Amino acid sequence: MGIWDLISWSTDSVRGLWQSSCGHGSTVITKGKEVSVDALQKVNHHGSAAISKGKEMSCTALEKMNHHLSDPETRSKISRVATDIAKNATVEGLKTIPGAYPTYKNCIKVISDDDQKFKSENKSKKQEEALKALQATVSKLEKEVDVLREQAARQAVKTKPRNTVFTRYLPMASSFNFVIGSAKFIFAPIERCLNCKRNFDENMKVLQKLLKELNTVKEVIELRLSAEIHGGTMQTEEVKNWLDDVQRIKTEIEIIERKAKEKKFLSRVFLGKMVEEKVVELKAFLRKGKAFLGMVKSFKYIIVGGGVAAGYAAREFDRQGLKPGQLAIISKEAVAPYERPTLSKGYLNPNPKAAARLPEFHVCVGSGGDRLLPDWYKEKGIQLILGTEIVKVNLALKTLVSAAGEIFKFQTLIIATGSTVIRLTDFQVEGADAKNIFYLRELEDADKLVESIKMKKYGKAVIIGGGYIGLEVAAAMSINDFDVTMVYPDPWCMPRLFTPTMAAFYESYYENKGIKIIKGTVSVGFNANANGEVKGVKLKDGRVLEADIVVVGVGARPLTALFKGQLEEDKGGIKTDGFFKTSMPGVYAVGDVATFPIKLYNEMRRVEHVDHARKSAEHAVKAIKANETGKELEEYDYLPYFYSRTFELSWQFYGDNVGETLFFRDDNPLSPKPKFGSYWIKDGKIVGAFLEGGTPEENKAIAKVSRLNPPVENLDQLKKEGLSFASKF
Repeated sequence: MGIWDLISWSTDSVRGLWQSSCGHGSTVITKGKEVSVDALQKVNHHGSAAISKGKEMSCTALEKMNHHLSDPETRSKISRVATDIAKNATVEGLKTIPGAYPTYKNCIKVISDDDQKFKSENKSKKQEEALKALQATVSKLEKEVDVLREQAARQAVKTKPRNTVFTRYLPMASSFNFVIGSAKFIFAPIERCLNCKRNFDENMKVLQKLLKELNTVKEVIELRLSAEIHGGTMQTEEVKNWLDDVQRIKTEIEIIERKAKEKKFLSRVFLGKMVEEKVVELKAFLRKGKAFLGMVKSFKYIIVGGGVAAGYAAREFDRQGLKPGQLAIISKEAVAPYERPTLSKGYLNPNPKAAARLPEFHVCVGSGGDRLLPDWYKEKGIQLILGTEIVKVNLALKTLVSAAGEIFKFQTLIIATGSTVIRLTDFQVEGADAKNIFYLRELEDADKLVESIKMKKYGKAVIIGGGYIGLEVAAAMSINDFDVTMVYPDPWCMPRLFTPTMAAFYESYYENKGIKIIKGTVSVGFNANANGEVKGVKLKDGRVLEADIVVVGVGARPLTALFKGQLEEDKGGIKTDGFFKTSMPGVYAVGDVATFPIKLYNEMRRVEHVDHARKSAEHAVKAIKANETGKELEEYDYLPYFYSRTFELSWQFYGDNVGETLFFRDDNPLSPKPKFGSYWIKDGKIVGAFLEGGTPEENKAIAKVSRLNPPVENLDQLKKEGLSFASKF
């Protein structure tokens, strides 16, 4: 350890010495004044004799000084002496500071060792610089001596005592100035070191803040690179070099942080300079990283998904006082949110005048509200980012990356990605990629199906699946004059809801409409013609069905893949609480993707239906705003609800389909269409109700009885009362 390190290490001692030196300096100056006055008086008293003697002494002193200064060795000695004076003064000052004696002893030992080392080794770079500076000071002193010599020559002619006296003391003043200048030179680097130490903690905070921001930019860049779908908009090689440099800087900062914990003065001084340099370096890297990212779009709220839930959430945000520019809806589809159930119903109507087309079924007409046309979003300052697929998500960074490489930042995110259809190609079914095999989920799917219906008029259609899509599309294809065959593996249609008795009615109704139903088997492959168009459906039992169009409706999966490993999941969906908050703060999930608590049954469920999509979206927005304002909000209290309309039929279901079922029929001959229903009874209470052909009032009645869960004392009496039992509530 060198003398300079020890001097830096002894900051407090140096400060004390400096204050002490200032005090002594003042005393010396005062004393000097007194001596000067006394000398003047004496000179005046002794008269011309003293003046003559003074001239001789001045000239002699000047000649001697001039002689010595002309010798290089003497000048070198002066330099070393000046350095030793400053060094010894600093160290000796430690003795006057309470508690600093051990430090003083340390300094004495190190100085001794340093002197021995100095004699045997070459001078260090810093010592050479100090020597050069001192030699420059000596040269300056020589010039001052020349000036003094001229002044002395002039003073020799004059007889005024005061001039002779001050001329005598001028060389001493110049020497004193030389010592002070040397001390300043020595203490300048010390002061710089002290500043580094004093600013260390503050600079470390700045450094850590910059490092955090740099890490965020780094992770976003890595996220964007991992998407691999941005079309080469980033200069990959340059970016990778930047990432390598960032990792290097992070490692260096970690070393600084470890060293800083040692709390050694010398370490703090040395590290302080490094921290200052790293702050500058990090700022430069941040600028470069942000340039790689380009434009980042930031919003207070982002809804991922452009289906029913997104539209109803947007309306609720507006009701809650949304400000322009705060909300963005990012959708893979190219159109504003619309009522999705229309695609399997009115959209397939063969009558051009009666067929549903946009913009007439934009949300929120499905619940009796106004249509939210694209202009509505514009007027409200809501940005519709359409035709944009999000391919990467980092919820911790609150960052989304699109397939085009666009980056979106959010404060609050609503996941409304809905579901995606299960495709036969997922199971490697032979020929499943043939033309004219359709799935129905989005508007684009419906448009393709409508076009094919026009091209294959009066052809043969095979519907694979006996659920919602299967029943509704089979009815629509029949209305479009197709020869329709339904194929599904279950023993009856809609097995998750219908009882065998209920299913038998619908199957019989469909068969009376000319639709053929094949149950208990599945398709295992497809035949295609030379143009790649489907021509036949191969069944597991060996039969081959002719087909010009095939529509597949075998279920759907919630779109949660983007969030795997980032959010808790349950029952195939994203786990939420009663406010649709996920395990990640600021992130909500609604609609098909949400697994939420149903208060009525005290259990977690995932519900795939448009009614839940609408209501969950609205409740999530209310929860977001309540959280911001500190208001209280009740948890989501949902009564499961499903419905369907095909041909002249229309049914609704409320509640839970568990327990014992009791089927009832309306035998009123005046009923214009079939009317029947069923109650589900668990633990002696009604927990669910189904009604086909009910009026609005009757549908409200079964909804109410399903929520109230009234007890049932006599099943025979309930069967006899049928629908009228629900009407009592």
